Amino acid sequence: MEPICTEKFYGGKIRKKSPPRSSWVKTHRVMPSHILGPTQYWQEFYKQSEALAAAVAHSNETDILCTFVYQQPSNGSRKFVVAHPEVYWWYYKIKPQEERCSYEIIPKDSPCWLYLDLEYPIDLNPLCNGPRMTKTLIDIIRAYLLNHYHLLCDKSNFLILDSTSSKKFSRHVIFTIKDMAFKDNLHVGKFIKVIYNDILLYLKLDMPSHEILSHFNKADIEEMLVKTQHGEKLFIDNGVYTKNRHFRMYMSTKWGKQSFLTVSTDCTHNTVNKCKEKELEIFLDSLISYFPNKQNLILLEFSNQSNINVQLYTNLPTRSIQSICESDDQTSPYPEIDKYIGSLINPGKIRIAKYSDKIKTLRYEVYGNRYCENIGRCHKSNNVYWIVDLNIKKIYQKCYDEDCSGFSSTPKNLPDEILFKLDMEGDTLISHAIAWDNIL
Repeated sequence: MEPICTEKFYGGKIRKKSPPRSSWVKTHRVMPSHILGPTQYWQEFYKQSEALAAAVAHSNETDILCTFVYQQPSNGSRKFVVAHPEVYWWYYKIKPQEERCSYEIIPKDSPCWLYLDLEYPIDLNPLCNGPRMTKTLIDIIRAYLLNHYHLLCDKSNFLILDSTSSKKFSRHVIFTIKDMAFKDNLHVGKFIKVIYNDILLYLKLDMPSHEILSHFNKADIEEMLVKTQHGEKLFIDNGVYTKNRHFRMYMSTKWGKQSFLTVSTDCTHNTVNKCKEKELEIFLDSLISYFPNKQNLILLEFSNQSNINVQLYTNLPTRSIQSICESDDQTSPYPEIDKYIGSLINPGKIRIAKYSDKIKTLRYEVYGNRYCENIGRCHKSNNVYWIVDLNIKKIYQKCYDEDCSGFSSTPKNLPDEILFKLDMEGDTLISHAIAWDNIL
């Protein structure tokens, strides 16, 4: 197989005259391949669904491929790459520092580490001690893991990455333990949100006791409450547990910024993925959904406080490539509403349309338009989405930004022509039901 062309990864300059192949190899340091090394597969995509499907199709028990996203330095546009993590690292690490704008995609329904995104604005919280708050939260999570899963762990199981700037405290915390993970990031999100809500209730309601939190200094727990432009909250971002989440990687910065994720000075992490290269060990451990030995994984499940389970990865039903491709459906059973939403978000587009028959709602994930009614402008990085409630026949906008958590725009009525069609459909269903009842 031909070596990977790093020009694809870099978006390199156009040369007037191509150098000889041997010179090109020396110049670009093509990754050497050997029989015991990772597969050299490398493919780039413009569509996320195609990249995720390719990662599943070309992975096997010995070579697990991941899906990455990198942003072009010139305009911030994103492109998807499917590659083995060690191969991606080889080319990633020699990129100029300011061009390392890369994200891992955490695939839906896939095992993952427990992970946290911690942040707060420094100007509004000048007295907060971020490292101490991080330590308190880690200790609380350790207590919850012990209480719920009888899982004994210590601080060395937590990889702490820091990208704090003069304006914002920012950290990623990843819980790593050999051959053990959560079933998917939905379960991680539910677990973290239970802890989040427990802390808020414990503090806000001034509860006299709690089976876990009472064992901690209450002043330390209160310190985790921070001020934002939209009120007081914990410094945990609960918006990072969505499906196919893009999560910034080790040594990366957000596009247009100079805040790189590096190992924090108070991190005492012991690496799980052992390699000859120390930096590669950190990189592999920092990947939320990379498990080279998936078949032996023990999976932790969490639906609610009373529904906790543990199972082996090999007992899970196999996902088909077709199901991955079909998961990103841009249409719903209501084409007239699809068209209307499309007109509202123009020049944006509908990325995914989801219909829930159980609660009679439509959810539209969009891209190309991040305008949020809550702040009166476009968000810089987080996307917005629209909800259509067919029960009340109204629509409203929400978004993934943690500062807008709980916000819903003022509900708007659906256009009359759509309401008419929905009423016609309802009358038809009722008439069918009456006719069927008469037959019975």
